[in-house]
Amino acid sequence: MHMKTAGKIIIAGVVGTSLMTLYSYLKSEKEDEQFREPELLNELIDRSKLFPTIKEESTHPAGWGAHYAIGISFVTAYHFLWRNSLCRPSIAKTLVVGSVSGLLGIASWKIFFSQHDNPPHNNRSGYYRQLFVAHLIFTAAAVLAYKGLGSYDRPD
Repeated sequence: MHMKTAGKIIIAGVVGTSLMTLYSYLKSEKEDEQFREPELLNELIDRSKLFPTIKEESTHPAGWGAHYAIGISFVTAYHFLWRNSLCRPSIAKTLVVGSVSGLLGIASWKIFFSQHDNPPHNNRSGYYRQLFVAHLIFTAAAVLAYKGLGSYDRPD
């Protein structure tokens, strides 16, 4: 018996996002820079005139919820790629999809920072480098979690 697709996507998204975030926290600590995505999201929210103030940027659920929702959205896209074109993920396909995900993540963060009136400060080039690697970790972890939860749902 195989787990329903939505459950697999959510679990794979949570696993991938959690390992990606762990890497970002460790890299942030090592580099003494702010590379922690949920906290950066909270800072963007807090500094925006559109949203209420966030008092605790490291633990507020808004940034964390957004980060995990984005991760689950990525895995949803992967699911459709696997079903419709990639068939079965391999190491090479995972690296390609992870690289594309990393580039999409970098482009998204560049937009977030450039369109914000008062974006948080960090070493942008260092952040984008670690973000690329974090997306490779995310994709590999999500693929392994998804594969571990049962067979692929192929269209008939």
